[in-house]
This record gives sequence, structure tokens and C-alpha cells, in this order.
Amino acid sequence: MTHETVFSLFLQYAGFLGLTTIGLVGAGFGLFKWLGAKWLENKFSERLQNLKSEQEQAIRFVQSTIDREVHRAKKLYDNEFTALSESWRLLRAAYDMSAATIASMHSNVSRMNDEELERHLEKCGMEEWERAEFKNLKGDSRQDQYWKWSEWQRAVECDKKWRECKQQIDSISIFFPAGFTEKFRSINDLILASNFEFEDRIRRYKVPEYGVSTDRFESNKKLRKEGKLLIDELEQMVRDRLWSVTTEKERT
Repeated sequence: MTHETVFSLFLQYAGFLGLTTIGLVGAGFGLFKWLGAKWLENKFSERLQNLKSEQEQAIRFVQSTIDREVHRAKKLYDNEFTALSESWRLLRAAYDMSAATIASMHSNVSRMNDEELERHLEKCGMEEWERAEFKNLKGDSRQDQYWKWSEWQRAVECDKKWRECKQQIDSISIFFPAGFTEKFRSINDLILASNFEFEDRIRRYKVPEYGVSTDRFESNKKLRKEGKLLIDELEQMVRDRLWSVTTEKERT
């Protein structure tokens, strides 16, 4: 029912009741106040409801934004944690193997009979055709050939570990904090140089001018000295980074 309808009915009832002009005016004013109050009350209630709705929408938007940022931060931290821990594991494995190529110990196969030699070479993973060739060698020739074969296996493994580490760094270093990628790559470059030198040592085995002093193995020496300092520094960086969240929680 509209205000006009109510007012029209009011006039009809007022005439029916025989109200005077003054009474009519007074009654009309009272009705106006009542209608105005109801209108204001309805408008206020409507506006309040709209404000509540807008507030709820704003709260939902802020909460959604916070949830997205928290989820994003968690995913980034999880990826960073995995990237650093796995890359460190691969780097350490590659470093340890390459640094250890400066020295080696091998079984004495020169005195083994054919049966002993067969069992030993098969256990080492040598192919059948290679084992057959070894049986035809005797004394120092057999030992020298076994040394070269064993060292080449080490060289292949060194190269494999270096490549695994390099591929890991290339593909996942995007999740590293600033300063970490350079450290990883610097150590990996030293490992590569040492591996090249190791292969050269195998090829030049027993060449007199190469000498026997380990000081002549410059790349390996650099890896074990400069590389060791870098890897110790990187280890501390990785440790601090991986444990940083736990430390912050303990402080709070």
C-alpha cells in the first residue's frame, strides 16, 4: 500500500468521524510523522543490510587473497626446500667422488688364476667379452689393464654424478634464494675441471714426464682446496636457509 493510498483512506475516515480542520491537520501531521519514521526506518534497514552485504563481500575477498598468498608462499617454500636439499645431496656426491680420484686402490689381479679372475671381474660388473680378453693377459700387463679399466669406470661415474648435479641446478635453481645458484655453479665447474684432468691421467698412465707427485694434479688440488672452502660455505648457507623457519618459530 502506497503513502498516497494510506493518506486517501485517512481523509475518508477523518470525514466519516467528523474531525475538524485543526484536528484533521493535527492528525495528518501525526500520520506524516509516523509514515516518515517508517520510511526512514525502512531506508536505514535497507542501507544497513546493503552495508553488511558489502562488508561480507569485502571480508571474503580479503580472506581469499590472504589464502592465495599463504598457499603460494607455502608452495614456494616447499619447492625451495626440495630444490636446495636435493641439489646439495647431488653436489656433495659429485664433489666427494671427484675429489677422491687423486688416489685409488685396486685388487692385485696379476696373481689370480682364471677361476678367481672370472669371479672377481664378474663381481666388478665387467662384460663377458672383456673378461675373456683379460684371461689372455698375464702379470703386469693384466694388472695395468685392470687399473685402467677400473679407473675408467670411476671416470664414467664421476661424469654421471657431475651431469646429474648440473641438470638439477639448471632445471630447478629458479627456486634458489639469491646467491645460491652462483655457489653451486662455481663448485660444479671445479668438479668438471678435475674430472677432465682425471681422464687425462688415465690416458697418460705411466708416462714418465707426468710424474707421481699429486701436486702436479692442479685441477684436483684446486677442487680439494678452493672447492672445499666453497662447499663448506655453501653447506652453512643451505643449513641456515632450511632451518630458518624452525628458528623463527622458536623465537616467537
